[in-house]
Amino acid sequence: MTRIHLRFLLLISLSSLWALPVIAAPKTDIVFFKNGDKLTGEVKSLRRGRLSLNTDATGTINIEWDKIAGIVSDQHIQVELDTGSRYFGSLTSLEDAPEIIVVTDTGSETLDPDRVVIMEPIEGGGFHALDIDVSLGYNFAKAGGVTSGTVGLNMDWRSRIRIESLEFSTTLTDSDTQEASKRLVLGLQHTRLWSNRWFTNASLTFTQNDELGLDLRTSLGTGGGRFLIQSNRMLFSLEAGIQISREDLQDVAEYTDSVEATFTTRWDWFVFQNPELDWSTFLQLIPSVTESGRVRGEFDTTLQWELINDLNWGFSFYASYDNQSESAEGSTSDYGVNTRIVYEF
Repeated sequence: MTRIHLRFLLLISLSSLWALPVIAAPKTDIVFFKNGDKLTGEVKSLRRGRLSLNTDATGTINIEWDKIAGIVSDQHIQVELDTGSRYFGSLTSLEDAPEIIVVTDTGSETLDPDRVVIMEPIEGGGFHALDIDVSLGYNFAKAGGVTSGTVGLNMDWRSRIRIESLEFSTTLTDSDTQEASKRLVLGLQHTRLWSNRWFTNASLTFTQNDELGLDLRTSLGTGGGRFLIQSNRMLFSLEAGIQISREDLQDVAEYTDSVEATFTTRWDWFVFQNPELDWSTFLQLIPSVTESGRVRGEFDTTLQWELINDLNWGFSFYASYDNQSESAEGSTSDYGVNTRIVYEF
């Protein structure tokens, strides 16, 4: 019953995002380079230090932002600085000056390109603002006949003031000496962006973990935080919140309900010289409010680098901890290392 429930939730989530309207913008945007060259196409986004541009001749290509002097575009684009300030309008530029000029409803704003960290075409929504990563992994060791397979999916959809996110990951481990063990996480999150890099969010998370004796944990939470660093080389945020969790353990007949605090940090670091590297780390501490002395923790760190355009190879380490698990059969910790191939849409 639990498997059917999770598959249904995943199907609904994917369907809702794929159903977003698709509106193609004309390829009339002009990108000016600091060396004097220029390229015509359609600006798709600026994220993590790279401008995504679609041209008729090359398809979608990624251009390092520090090589760009200016952009001209009739699209309605939201531009965000490293300070958190956001501007919305069309773009214009002077060929002989490295600057980004946003033509808003109230006038023109001239921005230093070195301070610009995010660009999103908002007009029409749909796939213009959708970012998708799909990852697959498989490991095998002859000793013990140990095999491990992983599947991951990350989707983000961004508007002027909010981000809708979906995260799905599952790891299945089997061996000749032990029963198969499964770890699954499905998370949905709504983030509201405020001024000066502040944000609030609401989340719904479903977790399965055989190693911890956890058949299903459902968590509904809310909180807020701030991006302390937001640049074309690094993102670093801190947040805190509260959530309500219901746990269904494999060897316990009744559900367990609890109220928990959450303290989360996220750190992303990216470099675009050869090789192009991307290192992401997530750490969350979850002390219980209603169960005295209970503390849970989640940790994940992933390092990946680009093989060819949009195709990456990497590895990740994950760990889960619960110092007061009520499952008699489950462990207090679970951890593992996975290698994987990641494709970015």
